[in-house]
Amino acid sequence: MVKDYLWKQRVKFESTLALSMLEPWEKLLCLIIFSLLTLLVMIGLFQYLPQHVVVMQRRAMYYLWGQEGDVLRSWVEAPGLKEL
Repeated sequence: MVKDYLWKQRVKFESTLALSMLEPWEKLLCLIIFSLLTLLVMIGLFQYLPQHVVVMQRRAMYYLWGQEGDVLRSWVEAPGLKEL
């Protein structure tokens, strides 16, 4: 049962990427290239995306409210809101 499921998944994977027409060494080469590209994209996302999100947040604050810094903190620390 598990063997049949794995076989179906392999056939589906190979037919989706047209790997079924390639020779074994071509399949291996394609999968290695695809794996390396996927690895590079994932490393880029995990390494550079968090700091880029911070930069995008600062720019959005500047474009939306016209000032730099933490706008929400300045609203909470405003004198009128502390009395509430």
